[in-house]
Amino acid sequence: MLVLGIESSCDETACSIFECSEKDDGSEPKLLGENVASQEKVHILYGGVVPELASREHLRNLPILVSSLCNELKINIDDIDAVGVTRGPGLKGCLLMGVCFAEGFALARNIPLIGINHIEAHLSVTLLDNPELEYPFLALIVSGGHTEIVHVTGLGQYKILAQTSDDAAGEAFDKAANLLGFPYPGGAKLAALADTVQSSQFKLPKVMREAEGFSFSGLKTAISLLVADAKEKYGDNLPIAELAYTVQDSIVDALVYKLKKAIKSYNIDKVALAGGVSANKFLRNRIGSLPKIKLYCPDFSHSVDNGAMVGYLAAKRLMRGERSELSGDVKARWSIEELS
Repeated sequence: MLVLGIESSCDETACSIFECSEKDDGSEPKLLGENVASQEKVHILYGGVVPELASREHLRNLPILVSSLCNELKINIDDIDAVGVTRGPGLKGCLLMGVCFAEGFALARNIPLIGINHIEAHLSVTLLDNPELEYPFLALIVSGGHTEIVHVTGLGQYKILAQTSDDAAGEAFDKAANLLGFPYPGGAKLAALADTVQSSQFKLPKVMREAEGFSFSGLKTAISLLVADAKEKYGDNLPIAELAYTVQDSIVDALVYKLKKAIKSYNIDKVALAGGVSANKFLRNRIGSLPKIKLYCPDFSHSVDNGAMVGYLAAKRLMRGERSELSGDVKARWSIEELS
């Protein structure tokens, strides 16, 4: 079977095509190709994602991307057997663009539709890129809007051990990047500069040590005060690389501290990293250096929002006989635990 995957939860329009068996026979879906359109040039003028503009870009890009991918793979678009689409969580208008396109596509061809949870898709793409990873394992999912540690015992079997109560780690990176003068999207640029130095004269408080979950709002405030004090002290000679190092070290420290507690509590030696911040090399190195821990990361191209993560999960669920209703329903908030 040929399965089309569609992702439009925020500011990346993406699609993929997988080949899979009709039933769950133990085989893995095969990625045939994927396509993505970045909206960075659209939103850079505003310093962040503008939901209305993002939705319009999805509406414009989706038919072009799907048609282009089919042409590239020499696949007749009417030969696609099923379509999977991100139903949530995400920006409601952006989700609606993808879901309406996917449901229209499925209805016109009388083929199955599978609604996909965006967080589960991020987690699943780590399995796609690391087929040797076996259940059970712990997953650290870190992105602009989500930070959580999940105990994973199987497909659709999830228990959240810690999650953010306000701002996520990715938001802390982006806020700090903005304060240091990096253009949007600045989180990755801050991390790249931080990696050019090995230490820093600056310090930030240890946060979230006693709290059950994650909360980066206080750390964002501390970063803001630190940058303001440094600007007053150094003026035009601001040591930006050292400040970037301190910010990155503090955010990663908070993530790894919680992860180590979860590893100890569940006595698990396998950790999957997922989400946009999983591309952070400093974070990968810190977790990878933990004793007796085997770390599994997605390919760098699959860390950010992508079509492969949706298509792969849709194919896996399709093989299990799952289908979704053509309801037009989207879920701006949708916990991964609701899938269990």
